[in-house]
Amino acid sequence: MITTLRNLFALALLLLSLPLAASHVTFYMNGHPDDWQLFMNPDAFEDLSNPNSKVVFIYLTSGDQNLRTGGQGTIPLYQARENGAVSSGSFASNLVFAGTNNHRVEQVQINHHPITKYTYKNAVHYFIRMPDVTDWQSTTHLDQMHRGPLPLRTIDGKTLYPTWANLVETVRAIMEEETQAVDHFNLNALDPDARYNPDDHPDHRNAGAIAIDACHGLKAKIKLFQGYATGMYPENLSNEEKLNESALFALAVNATIDAGYDNTWEPWHKNFIGKNYYRLYFDPLSLQSSTLPSFEGLPASTTTASLFTMEFLSPPGHSDADQNLVMQTMDRVSEYITFHKRHFNNVHLLIYAVLLLGGFLTGLYVTRRQHARVAASPPPVHQYA
Repeated sequence: MITTLRNLFALALLLLSLPLAASHVTFYMNGHPDDWQLFMNPDAFEDLSNPNSKVVFIYLTSGDQNLRTGGQGTIPLYQARENGAVSSGSFASNLVFAGTNNHRVEQVQINHHPITKYTYKNAVHYFIRMPDVTDWQSTTHLDQMHRGPLPLRTIDGKTLYPTWANLVETVRAIMEEETQAVDHFNLNALDPDARYNPDDHPDHRNAGAIAIDACHGLKAKIKLFQGYATGMYPENLSNEEKLNESALFALAVNATIDAGYDNTWEPWHKNFIGKNYYRLYFDPLSLQSSTLPSFEGLPASTTTASLFTMEFLSPPGHSDADQNLVMQTMDRVSEYITFHKRHFNNVHLLIYAVLLLGGFLTGLYVTRRQHARVAASPPPVHQYA
């Protein structure tokens, strides 16, 4: 009798330690293992520390920096960076889930490709392991694959992706696999559009492009974040959110330092902490669906930078060129304000006033020009057979 009670008690503890079936699924699409820690918080921390959420991270490269499966550390660089990503996610999950700290590691077949998958509580990590480059300002392997027919083999040599379309299909297969129990999901990625996300790593934008291509027609709420450009922007997170983001990035950095590689806990990387800039995007195919998904929290709360959210929705009759003209004018204003905010004087005030007035007049001109063109157009002449 006592043995039976002990067994039941042990079973109850085991069940309590397991995460409940997730009612929300969120994907984070990354070019490298430290992208979501630096550029997509507090979103990632809040999702991981939500007991009702499943959080799926997909990494195109493991950040091997052209070392492939080599490196001068105690383990290959790509493994150290993967360990850092998993460690970051586990830390946030541990805040709400008790129980075992065993990570399940397996190799799964997705779209006929072997992919390494880590599972821990409510976090899932897929490492595709495409080749990375040393100089991010050069053309990357994924760039070349995107622009033309360039087959790419993973750094571990286990599979070959013949085309960009095949890579997109594989990511979509992961999304479909992880969303079988829900009818819609959230997708977070770095913005693939250089107009909204200038001067960023090419593979950040490639990850965003693949994410959008992969979820065409699916019911997804998409957030597209800015990357390296945020280094020039002011901080817009609360102290608590900044502390949480710092912890996540520190854990990712610590894994590479432990393995004997360079310390990236330095001013350039830390300059991205405390900043969260994004725009919302809806897939046109989803908008054509008869029933749209309902998402909570729209517009986003101020803790996720709703004041800086960029939603450029062009009204009928406006071209992309007109829209970009206004947007670029306002971007220049923002850059001047950010650059000179510590050295403000009357000259700067005059410059800002002129720039803001220029942006307003440009928008007014575009609007009036479109309306005038429509008014001047003759009514259509219908020919009947």
